[in-house]
Amino acid sequence: MRFDVAVIGGGPSGAVAAAELARAGIPTVLIERNLDHVKPCGGAIPLGLIEEFGIPGELVEKKLSHMRARSPKGRIIEMNMPNGYVGMVRREKFDRYLRSEAERAGAVIVEGLVNTIRRSSFGFTISTLNDKVPPIEAHYIIGADGANSKTADELRFPPNELKVIAMQQRFKYTPELEQFRDIVEIWFDGEVSPDFYGWIFPKADHLAIGTGTEDRRHSIKELQKRFIEKIGITEAPYLDEAAKIPMKPRKSFTAEGAILVGDAAGLVTPANGEGIFFAMRSGKLAAQAMIGHLKHAEPLENYETGFRKLYAPIFFGLEVLQYVYYRNDRLRESFVAICADDDVQQITFDSYLYKKMVPAPWSTQMKIFSKNIYHLVKGS
Repeated sequence: MRFDVAVIGGGPSGAVAAAELARAGIPTVLIERNLDHVKPCGGAIPLGLIEEFGIPGELVEKKLSHMRARSPKGRIIEMNMPNGYVGMVRREKFDRYLRSEAERAGAVIVEGLVNTIRRSSFGFTISTLNDKVPPIEAHYIIGADGANSKTADELRFPPNELKVIAMQQRFKYTPELEQFRDIVEIWFDGEVSPDFYGWIFPKADHLAIGTGTEDRRHSIKELQKRFIEKIGITEAPYLDEAAKIPMKPRKSFTAEGAILVGDAAGLVTPANGEGIFFAMRSGKLAAQAMIGHLKHAEPLENYETGFRKLYAPIFFGLEVLQYVYYRNDRLRESFVAICADDDVQQITFDSYLYKKMVPAPWSTQMKIFSKNIYHLVKGS
């Protein structure tokens, strides 16, 4: 089996990349280890992503514009998003749809866990553990195979330096959980997560509740158990999920003949752990760079350069925010207090919807800066 491009990994980043390539007439194979696999994920996507990729309405189970932030001491800040919403999707349905779009565009879908990736005279030779799949040869590779990327390891990309261990449980709605049916709730509480946050995301027929930490001194199972106890849930979950999430881009995610996208490239933002948007955008940008390379001999590095130009300020800003405010409960208390400011909420939500840094008037910037200094001093 020979192709111009092999995309390894059938999540959002890989599926989008394969679809873009196939639409451009590039012979493409998408290799997914398990077509029934469901990645543990809160499943929150912004309005801008829904519009850009034309996500069908039936996949967006909830359109939520009301959120709550909860501090370690139990202070609750109500927040409303007047100009848009957070869309909630279920990954098993969402990923399946994106792969079907890639197949409809002409990509070949193959199920099999990648065993080896070797450079060859053709480009690359890929073997899988599926005996029914012969070795696959490809001129180029797009690695979309997650935080523990086999592609990155085999082709000696720089390592993912920082990974959060996340755990999520799904709970069917009960009378005691009905209060969360139409609201996103975020817990900034060291007992729930010492360096990240806990989340409550409503779906059509269940709640997705989870937490994460990069601090290996804490058991993720104990943190999740404590979170569930604090919420007051007595029913057992019907599904437990866990995964590693990369929280910092690799030093490089472009190599000779190969590029990484999504979690494989480490493209999950600090502070809020958002990955779906950047997975799909990186998949699209990677495919466009690959098309430019194949058809017009443009540098493959254009992908990484373009992605960093677009999104490096967002990654840096959120990394600073997490470092400053997530270190202890006094600072987390201060962070939630800042969230009560109307200008902070507007700038945050406007930036979130389309992942662009939204400028604010100078007077507003000075007011927010002053509040930050006040709360930092108070929290310290």
